Amino acid sequence: MKRWLIPSYFVIFSLFFTYNSSALTLPFCPHDQSAALIQFNSSFSIDCSRSSQLSISRAKTISWEEGTNCCLWDGVKCDTKTGNVIALDLSFSCLFGPFPSNNTLFLLRHLRQLNLAGNDFRGSPMASQFGQLTSLTHLNISWSSFIGKVPPEISRLSKLLSLDLSMSGLMFEGHVFENMVANLTQLRHLLLSEVNMSQVVPTSFLNMSSYIQTLVLENNYELHGKFPEDVFRFPYLQKFRVSSNFLELKFPKTNWSAPLKSLQVTLSYLEELPDSIGDLTSLEIFDLPVNHLGGPIPASLGNLTQLKYLDLSDNNLSGVLPVSAFNLRQVQFVDFSRNKLAGSFPSQVSELSQLSILDLDRNFLSGRVPSWLFSLPSLVLLRLSNNKLTGPIDQFDKVTPLEEAYLQNNEIEGPVPGSIALLVNLIYLDLSSNKLSGNFDLDKLSKLKKLESLTLSNNALLSFTSESKVNYSLPNLLSLNLSSCDIIDFPDFVRNLEGLRELDLSNNRIHVIEANMFVKLKELQRLDLSHNSLLSLSNNGNLSLFLPNLGYLSLSSCNLTVFANFLTIQESLRELYLSNNSIQGQITKQERTWGSNLVILDLSNNLLTVVEYYPWRNIKVLRLDSNLLEGPLLVPPPSTSVFSISNNKLTGEVPYSICEFGTEIDAAIDLSHNNLSGVIPKCAGLANIAYLDLHANNFHGNIPDFCVNENNMLSTLNLNDNDFDGPLPKSLANCLLLEVLILGNNKINDTFPYSLGNLPSLQVLVLRSNNFHGQVINPDNQSYFSNLRILDLSHNNFSGYLPTTFFKSLEGMMGLADVDMAYMGDRFQYYTDSMVLTMKGEEIVLERILTIFAAIDMSSNKFEGTIPETVGNL
Repeated sequence: MKRWLIPSYFVIFSLFFTYNSSALTLPFCPHDQSAALIQFNSSFSIDCSRSSQLSISRAKTISWEEGTNCCLWDGVKCDTKTGNVIALDLSFSCLFGPFPSNNTLFLLRHLRQLNLAGNDFRGSPMASQFGQLTSLTHLNISWSSFIGKVPPEISRLSKLLSLDLSMSGLMFEGHVFENMVANLTQLRHLLLSEVNMSQVVPTSFLNMSSYIQTLVLENNYELHGKFPEDVFRFPYLQKFRVSSNFLELKFPKTNWSAPLKSLQVTLSYLEELPDSIGDLTSLEIFDLPVNHLGGPIPASLGNLTQLKYLDLSDNNLSGVLPVSAFNLRQVQFVDFSRNKLAGSFPSQVSELSQLSILDLDRNFLSGRVPSWLFSLPSLVLLRLSNNKLTGPIDQFDKVTPLEEAYLQNNEIEGPVPGSIALLVNLIYLDLSSNKLSGNFDLDKLSKLKKLESLTLSNNALLSFTSESKVNYSLPNLLSLNLSSCDIIDFPDFVRNLEGLRELDLSNNRIHVIEANMFVKLKELQRLDLSHNSLLSLSNNGNLSLFLPNLGYLSLSSCNLTVFANFLTIQESLRELYLSNNSIQGQITKQERTWGSNLVILDLSNNLLTVVEYYPWRNIKVLRLDSNLLEGPLLVPPPSTSVFSISNNKLTGEVPYSICEFGTEIDAAIDLSHNNLSGVIPKCAGLANIAYLDLHANNFHGNIPDFCVNENNMLSTLNLNDNDFDGPLPKSLANCLLLEVLILGNNKINDTFPYSLGNLPSLQVLVLRSNNFHGQVINPDNQSYFSNLRILDLSHNNFSGYLPTTFFKSLEGMMGLADVDMAYMGDRFQYYTDSMVLTMKGEEIVLERILTIFAAIDMSSNKFEGTIPETVGNL
């Protein structure tokens, strides 16, 4: 859970005046100004439903009435002597409609403050007439759907103190921006988030007013180049906020702007943190996540005694966790997560009395978890997960407001301290994947009445005891995870957790599960008992009566041999996992009520022999792979998005009803490793199929047109090990999302498929063991096969010289050092791509293909000549 600051552009200039005008004696505003406001208001309709901030929107102008004193109107401020309208605050006033360039608003020449933020002016251009309002000191038209170029006339507003054009479709031409910052010599606050600044040179910011206090540049994706570090030396700069652009920033090593209170840089490019940050003694917000920062955190950080918010997360910071960070008296939020920090905690601290959130997740911290962390008087969230912390957790002796504690994935040893009972405000506790041992007295939990989630999984040496014979309950506990804790008997205390919704007892050694164990667990929605290989499901009692809300049940790898009786009437079930068991038998038409509301069913790796009917009319994911199924293929309902029935003994042809499959986008079909035969039906109903695996069958005939047009989702096509013949269909060039194409071991007769070289995502192309022939000619297109990483043309009849420039175009094989290691096809939840590759004369099956893997096989062809030197660059 992360606590975010309110964006500065919402709070700095949202209102220009706050006093109640009706309480003062004011002269009447001039008639021409009152009439101009009435006509301005009549230009728009009032529609609060279209506001971007509905909760704060209010139709201010609805109360304006002709003939009354406009100085008393909502949103209007007048000069107390002359009655001239000097300020207009119509922010989030539900104004809707085009903003005409001849708007009567521009007749209000005495205006000093104008706020039109948060209205919807329907993509109107920003009128040049804004430049006529030369008395303006404040202008805010953010979030108001203005588009187009910022007019040059904005440079006439030389009295401006604040300008907010953010969150719009506006753009600055380079010279317009340069003239504006040069002419607005009084400017204090400049907010330009989401303004197109592609033509702006970063050095232009050096021409800003020396009085500048606030600069906000967020989501200016076109803004790039080196940002001048001298901006940080502006003498009055207090707030600097830059994010989501391509600016390269470098903090000065000397002479910072001493008044700086808020420094926020996100998703940009920063080199390092200089020691000079310690000079920013007024800094309250130091927010630099996701910036490629490297090197150590300077010890001078401890000089920032006014600091309240500190976020350096998601960088590459290294070195030792700075002790000085624990001396910040005012700090409330500290996040160093997802870096490479090492070292240990200090043995004691005397400060940090205001700290409410501490996040050090995913570093390399070592040493013991000090007891003072649990005694900080204001700490609400503590996240130390995914480090290398060791040793037991020491006892502590204070009741604290701590609500969330995450210490998972460390090497913490010893028992769970009994003083955990003092954390009476705890809501989430995760101690999973450690080396905890000894007896955990569950009676200690009885005081944690607010606890909602408890995770102790992957602590195999931890045992659970209860000295009390009195049944107690944790009334707010919703989730309990005790997986991989070497539990033998169903824990008695679980029976009393009446509010429990999620229970995970997987990967233990539980012997018996009886329905009466769940008598009080009426609210349970998810139950995971998988990987209990000695489990026996008792038929005493009806589980469906005790668990009326159960929607998720996993009994995978439990050595089951039959379907449990309660499944036939468990109507609430939507996800059922029974894979890797020894379930025998058939699914017949007589079992129509069985799991009728299932959306996901996994029966893979069992001993089923016949499926003659699918009783699940709403099924989305159906896995029947690796069984003993025989007979013809039965196509599931059209609602199915994932269907796997591979590694069975199915025979016959694929029925035409397959054309109705895949009404869902990103659908997947796996019919591989069967004895299916015949031709693939020609139909256009497979446009939503993203993953299609038909390899290792007996299909023949021409490969059908899977991509009739470019409106398709095909990402993986595997037809390996069949009897397809004829040429490749030209329509494959329409498969613009295709990443993996495996056509090996068929009888395809064609020349090299040059048209596939233009597929932007193609990474794997396997044409081995076919009848391809002719030359592989050098491409004219330099981006030809530019993302290809695996190419197998072996065992064909290709001839001629090896193409020199062809190898040059294989850019995807050259930059693999910068590629994150993952598996191809991982975006499919149930599948990853696989293939066969020949290495040193032996065929090797790659069940999963790493994204960093690259290979070329052109062996067993009729190529001649020398090997091009360009091969050495791959």
